[in-house]
Amino acid sequence: MKQKHPPGLDECLAASGGTKALITGSGVYREIPGLLKTEYGSRRVFLIADENTLRAAGSELEQILSTEKIEVAGRYIFPAEPRLHAEYCHIETLKNAIAACVPAAYSGDCAQPLVPLAIGAGTINDLVKLAAAEISLPYLCIPTAASVDGFTSYGSAILKDNFKQTLPCDAPRCVVADTGVLSRAPEWLSSSGFADLAGKISAGADWIIADAAAPFGAKGADRIESAAWAMVQYGLYDYLDRSVTAAQGDQAALGSLFEALSITGFAMQYIKNSRPVSGAEHLFAHVWEMDDISRNGNPVTHGHKVAIGSLAAAAFLETLFADPNGPPPLSAAYRCPTLDDQIAEARAAFGTTAHAASPALDSVIKTCVEKYHDEKNQAKIREGILDTWKELRAKVLEQIMPYTGLRAMFAKARCPILPEEIGLSRSAVIACARRGRMIRNRYSELDLAWDMGCFETVLARIEESGVYFY
Repeated sequence: MKQKHPPGLDECLAASGGTKALITGSGVYREIPGLLKTEYGSRRVFLIADENTLRAAGSELEQILSTEKIEVAGRYIFPAEPRLHAEYCHIETLKNAIAACVPAAYSGDCAQPLVPLAIGAGTINDLVKLAAAEISLPYLCIPTAASVDGFTSYGSAILKDNFKQTLPCDAPRCVVADTGVLSRAPEWLSSSGFADLAGKISAGADWIIADAAAPFGAKGADRIESAAWAMVQYGLYDYLDRSVTAAQGDQAALGSLFEALSITGFAMQYIKNSRPVSGAEHLFAHVWEMDDISRNGNPVTHGHKVAIGSLAAAAFLETLFADPNGPPPLSAAYRCPTLDDQIAEARAAFGTTAHAASPALDSVIKTCVEKYHDEKNQAKIREGILDTWKELRAKVLEQIMPYTGLRAMFAKARCPILPEEIGLSRSAVIACARRGRMIRNRYSELDLAWDMGCFETVLARIEESGVYFY
């Protein structure tokens, strides 16, 4: 894909509207006392980490805070095992811990406001981000791994009522990432960050699809916003090339990876949603997060789910856009599903009745109602897309990386490339497209295939291909 000149890091930071400082490099924790003074007006902090991340960064950080006479007013340290999940119950725990330490923190008007320090990877950051927002405190993010794009993002990805959702909240005011600490993170965390970055390829393809479908009244179809698109997409392939060895502990690669992930977070801050960075690949990942999949008893990281979701999205896009003359044809027996059909399918996928169902079922049904297209709507979308098929196909194929190339890149980056590596079967990954389409009112390749009447045909062709997920 051709890459236009991307906006620089400082330009993206300035456009974000929330984060005031991003400091990366070796030995940068010494900058934190100054940031606390200039950006927070405080010399009082509350540390949040887990036992692993405290070992990775906490000792050095606490020594610096002590030397500079920064008061550690309290701390909350999660156990190393079992591995922490970004669940809403932990938000309440953190809020109570901070309140017990300094009740005035809830008002945010004390002379020396308490500053939560999030010391850890993506899960710690998401938990502290939302907890701090709910008690009106700005927090400082100290990543210990380049594992996700959420460090600098607006919103927090949280499992609430067994439904993975992005809850609105401000991004960190400041981020300080020591590349030496990042380089010592476990390989699986760095490869997770790489996969999350690579997911922006299919996210971009889905935004192109949504942009094309929006004029025809498609629900959840957003037009492309040029500034956010430029932040995420213009330098994407270059960043992927430069960061592919991040999981090997390469500090230069990790620096590039963290910078790229930060920029994608700034794009989310700028536009106040995750459309620029999240497409069908994340729909697959979110379903598996709700299923709490594991391998050999160990939970699978968000990024590793996104890796397999990205491969699934690539297979789907290649199959959907295989023919330059149009999508796979409607089957002879095809009819536009009624809303009752859609709700029945949701119940079959997420539970049988309202009394014996996944806690996500009510949200899924609500989404099905919001995004439903009746026969008239679907015909309008189908006709409009068919009229512009060749142009749309050219844009999508220019955006994406072929499945085989993506698979090879993931292998080099030490990301999973087979469903078994995240505890799933090949058929389960392919079939997940049905559930993934139901959980967000955000138009994607899955919705396009559904509206074109070829959704099941695409899945069948992937299943029979002999190419995908072998």
